[in-house]
Amino acid sequence: MKLSSLPRALMHGGTGVAFAVLLPRAVSLAAQWVLALSAQPAALAALANYTSRGMVVVSLVAAGLAPLLARRTRALSTRAGRALAGGALAMIAAIAFSSTLAHELAFGLGGTAGLVTAFFSACTLLAAASPSIWPLFQREGRYLQALAVLLVFSPGASMLAALSGRPWAVATAIGLAGASPALLLLRPTRLRRAARYAMLIIRRAAPHSIANFSTVVVYPISLSVNLKYIGEHRVGQQVLYWSFALALTNASQAFAARAVAGASGSGDEATWHTRALRAWLPPAVALSAAGALIYALFAIPIPWLPHTGAARDAMTATMLVSAMGPLITDALCVYFSGPRSRRALPIGSVLSSACVAGCLLLAPEPLVRHFGVFGPSVLVGVARLAFVLDAPMRRYALGAMVLLIAAFAVALALGPGVSLR
Repeated sequence: MKLSSLPRALMHGGTGVAFAVLLPRAVSLAAQWVLALSAQPAALAALANYTSRGMVVVSLVAAGLAPLLARRTRALSTRAGRALAGGALAMIAAIAFSSTLAHELAFGLGGTAGLVTAFFSACTLLAAASPSIWPLFQREGRYLQALAVLLVFSPGASMLAALSGRPWAVATAIGLAGASPALLLLRPTRLRRAARYAMLIIRRAAPHSIANFSTVVVYPISLSVNLKYIGEHRVGQQVLYWSFALALTNASQAFAARAVAGASGSGDEATWHTRALRAWLPPAVALSAAGALIYALFAIPIPWLPHTGAARDAMTATMLVSAMGPLITDALCVYFSGPRSRRALPIGSVLSSACVAGCLLLAPEPLVRHFGVFGPSVLVGVARLAFVLDAPMRRYALGAMVLLIAAFAVALALGPGVSLR
């Protein structure tokens, strides 16, 4: 990319959306390191408690917010439409806050800790919509102003809170950083209309979230099984590698949201799906190449780069495919699925998840040896491509499915896998 085109890519293209979406996540990881250095390890555990408990209530809605709003370009192009969307998101966030607070006060952390957890829950829900809000700011010419607000909280307030050694302040600042794009949408609107729109959003976002949740629910099962069979050290190495792969997946979804927002303004859904897919494809290829590079750094010793190849005993060839799989499958199933697919994908995802979870519980050795901690979740994602039913995306989904299965087959033929203890 030419230097002169970089500002344009940031202010008008998917690169700017990906940067704005990934920045709070990167700063969140940095803040955790700073908090661990400036306070006792218990502070980091408290932060993890706030954030993990705060994400539970919103998990069945949050994943579907961005793809749903990205399709509503025309509605969000007007000031009234943006105010309505902001009011609806605020109402859903209020529901998340109230339900989380009630649960924490009755059965959970209670007191101030419960209040922080509930606040983070509401912010997490608002942050889930940000991939579809940043393209809106780009079209309006407000990207730099919104980015300036984001920078106040991330890294500004987040790092100051981490240096103070207060985990509740870190959780609050991280939450506000992610929620800031949605908060900038808030304008006066009619409460009754906003309430109806909020219920519509919940109803239509739930299928996307269920399909996403079905891949996520396999992960803790796989984690516990892998800890038993390959030990904490190699599991830790695989989890570290997976954190990079997850960042690539988030970037792919940001590019997909920008492509959908740019293409959905005209034509029928099948037409703009094809345009959006073509706009998303080059960044997806570039992210796949980045995944291959990260795999090489973990698995292959490079003499002039220290610490490269240090995790080779924990890596298998299938993990190269697993790094690329989610950034393809999540975008196709979440952002490029049509109405028939949105009805079939939750069912297919649940069935695929049940099959993989059953294999992990009944015959875990082959999955642990060859696919590691996160491979089973990727297999669920690949299997759900079969439930993308709408033309013309069906042929693209089936093509991606065949390509990923073939890549897994080649990877299985290349290596024996991780040794079990």
